[in-house]
Parts: sequence; C-alpha cells; structure tokens
Amino acid sequence: MQAYVSWRKQGDISMIDWDHWRTILAVFRTGTYTGAARMLRLDATTVGRRVKSLEQRLGHRLFIRDGDRFYPTKECEPLLAHVEAAAEALRDAEQANPMPDHGAIWRDMRMTAPPFLISYLFAPAVGRLSARRRIRVELVGTASKAGLQRREADIALRIEDRPGEIRDHDPRIEAEQVGEIPYAVYRPASEPDDDLPWAGLMPRHVRTSGEEVMMNLAGEHGFRFRVQQFDALCEIVAGGAARAMLPRFIGERDERLAVASQVVLRQPLWMLYHQQDGAVPHLKIARAWIDEVVQEGL
Repeated sequence: MQAYVSWRKQGDISMIDWDHWRTILAVFRTGTYTGAARMLRLDATTVGRRVKSLEQRLGHRLFIRDGDRFYPTKECEPLLAHVEAAAEALRDAEQANPMPDHGAIWRDMRMTAPPFLISYLFAPAVGRLSARRRIRVELVGTASKAGLQRREADIALRIEDRPGEIRDHDPRIEAEQVGEIPYAVYRPASEPDDDLPWAGLMPRHVRTSGEEVMMNLAGEHGFRFRVQQFDALCEIVAGGAARAMLPRFIGERDERLAVASQVVLRQPLWMLYHQQDGAVPHLKIARAWIDEVVQEGL
C-alpha cells in the first residue's frame, strides 16, 4: 500500500489551493476523472494529479474505485460537505456582487438537449447569446438527465410528459416549461401518394408519448424504415422512400417535404437547472436566451 505523508509535516492545510478542493468535488459529482475533467475544462491527467497531491497533503485516500466509478472514502465524506458549503458560499457571493464585464471576464455555460434541438434550434442562434455577453457556450446533444444531476451541465432541455418526476427524483432541480413541440406527418413534395410506407425513430430514441403516436400512425404494417435521429428520418422522407412524423420546425423549413397531415402530437419542452444557479447572472441571461429561441423557433 502506498504510504502517505501527513499534511502536518508538509505544511498548513489552509495553504491548499482552492482548485484542488473543487477538483475532488468534481470527482465526487461525476464519479470519474474524465467527467471531472470535462466539468472543470481540464484533462484527466491533471485531475488525477490534483487528487494525488491532495491525498499526500491530507495523509489519507480520498476515493476508492469500484468498477468504472470513484466513491469517496469515509475520511473524504466530511471534507466534501465543507467543500460543498464553500462552493455554495462563493456562488452566493457572485450573485450578490456580480463582477462587472470590462471585456476580460468570460463565463462558461454548458447546455444539454436532444440532438435535433441542438442542430435545428440552438446552434443557429448561439451567436446571438455570445454577442450579448462574454459567455463561452458548449451545446451537447443528449437526452440524459444524468449530466445535470452530476453538475456536468448548467442547463438541460428535456421533452417530458410528467415533469413532476423530475423534481421527485432530485428536488434540487428546477423545472420550467418553455414551450411545446408540435409534430405533423410529412411526405416527399414530389410524391403525392398517401400510401407510402412509414419511417420512424428507433424506440430508445423516442421520448415519452411520441412512440405510441408513431406506432398508431404506422398501423398494422408498422415501420419499413427505422433510424436514430430526425436528420436521417427527414432525408428518408425527402428521398421519396416513406412518410414520417416530424417536428414542424424541421419539416416546414425543408422544401423537399410536404405536409400530409396537420399536428398529430404536442410534446412539452422543459428547461431544467439547479436551484443554486437561479440567480447566477450569466446563467439567467442564458435561460432568457433559451426561452427566446424556443418561442421564436417553435
């Protein structure tokens, strides 16, 4: 077993850099060095080096590995409570006394959303957000809520039929409905035949009630084609091979498609974020931008 030198022999614990403390907090929240590195905008090697350095200063292990995840040791758990409190205090201080933007200060915002929302709604409008404030933006296409719960994301956009389950799972998360996504049936503009076969998304890529509506539309014959993303589904329809249910904000902008049936489904779109971030200035600006983009795009 590796020997650890007590911090009392190495120096005062009060001299430990804050970056080391927030690194162990990130490892705890994400469970991996890779996740912590992504959260802190570092590389995994630096995360590992900081953890090792802190362990040497403190004189005991901070994490144990079980499978592909790290878990805090009994000595680390009380430390994490203090680091959490310190991080919240710093966040409160930033909210109470936001630093003026004189051109040198940039803030980070990481947002996750289903891939088709990133591609068709938010990516085209991201320049507008950066132009208003110095915000570095990361847009990640995923439907998982784990990133938000582990603090790997600041804001998450999700399609949910039962939003109460979000708060039941984690009461620290705020859930705000920002709009509804309407869906219609589209066929190729060059093919007026309504007897075309159906194309749809694979079940694991369909959120909430969308799968049931798609299956009902396809009827007893089911789907001849299945894909993972709306981009590919749109191309199948445009190529004349099938008809499909698509979000209207995707179908209406493609001249190769024609509406075969008006709105057949509306899905609620929710914006999720941590309660602690409710008053953080640059995240408030980001949430207002999201609401604006949704209202214009949907």
